[in-house]
Amino acid sequence: MRRSWLGPAAGVLAVVALAATGCTVTVPGSGVGTPPGVEAAEAPVPTTPPGPRSGLDVDPLPDECLLNAAEFGQLVGATVRPPMQGSVQRDDGSRSAACVAVDGTEPVAMINVYTVRSGTPADYVRAGPASRRDLQDVGDAAAVIDTATGPTMQLASPRYLVTILVAGRAPSDDAWRSAAAAALSRLPA
Repeated sequence: MRRSWLGPAAGVLAVVALAATGCTVTVPGSGVGTPPGVEAAEAPVPTTPPGPRSGLDVDPLPDECLLNAAEFGQLVGATVRPPMQGSVQRDDGSRSAACVAVDGTEPVAMINVYTVRSGTPADYVRAGPASRRDLQDVGDAAAVIDTATGPTMQLASPRYLVTILVAGRAPSDDAWRSAAAAALSRLPA
């Protein structure tokens, strides 16, 4: 089921994306909103394997919506609603945030922005799994990684690591490059 790629936050983020009128919304609660019968899985977050990859700091930007609805739509091959920055405040005090694009009522894509604790964002991308597919001449480095929830582009600027996850679709390299160019153009210097 496509909603499960966002994990427990899927139901909350879908409601926020449909109901909120602003771009940034914080939703209190545990994020448990997955309907019965829908398997919950955590959204893929770049992890730090042993070796040259740095740790990551989450949410350095208050709004991670680096693509508009038309650009998300071109990436996923569908008409999507205007993307929304959403967050879930968990009972343990932790917070998870992302920019989510929705096709009808289903989340179809998500953007997260990180900073790296050491090295550069490009180092992080280049040290990724051997199964990655590098995209040449995109940002400081870019690669598409296949995950259980869908392909994820890791995109490096001089200062930020951007991840764009697409659920249930396989964008072309040209679509990834177009999304990367748009996202990079909106990052702060």
